[in-house]
Amino acid sequence: MRVLRDAWALFRRDADLLLRIAGPFLFLPAFALALLVPGPPAATAESGAGDAQTLAWIQSVSDWAGTYGGWYVAAYLIGYLGTATILALYLETPRPDAGQALRRAARIFPRFALATVVGSLPAGAGLLLWVLPGLYVLGRLLPVGPILLAEAPIGAWAAIRRSLALTRGSGLALTGLSAFAYLSGWLIGTPFLEADRILREGGQGSPALIALVDAGAAIAAMGSGLATALIALVAYRGLTRQHRARE
Repeated sequence: MRVLRDAWALFRRDADLLLRIAGPFLFLPAFALALLVPGPPAATAESGAGDAQTLAWIQSVSDWAGTYGGWYVAAYLIGYLGTATILALYLETPRPDAGQALRRAARIFPRFALATVVGSLPAGAGLLLWVLPGLYVLGRLLPVGPILLAEAPIGAWAAIRRSLALTRGSGLALTGLSAFAYLSGWLIGTPFLEADRILREGGQGSPALIALVDAGAAIAAMGSGLATALIALVAYRGLTRQHRARE
């Protein structure tokens, strides 16, 4: 709760600056995906679906990825850059302005993106299969971004190892923090995405209404991303203080 309170205090103090960064980097990519790019084909839910039907679904997903996957990759990369910029605001000394933070984030971006992608693979598998293991992985890797900025120069793999060492013994608390950041965005955004699906399938939703619904989903995604960045920052500061005290 202390981490959440401190993260909220940071947001309240710097909301204007944080939203000016989150708007183009976290909101706009999510809004563009929801509004302009169709989602992946849904898995067949019918019982007794045969191998031919399963193979047809796999092929449709492959075709979708070939057509639209690049847009998703681009949106995620833009979001990673925005997250790194937000972290740089607080982890550079003296504190930079937004432009300086963006330049700093751009310099470490290849390592930041690599570490984020590597960490997201086991986390994503855990979320899809059992949820809690995925949230645990997300929690143990929560400080990776701050480590890359605060402890530079450090490589992506070294930052992941450092995060695992730093979070040893704090897995349960960090699982709760990652659950709050991830699930709150999912719970708020899902109704908007479902409304988008209904409006499009019914063919009666006006473009303005669909855009409004998709903006709601993008705001939820932006809020989740911003909360994750601030929680990671505050958690990293607390963990490093604890680590130094133990030493």
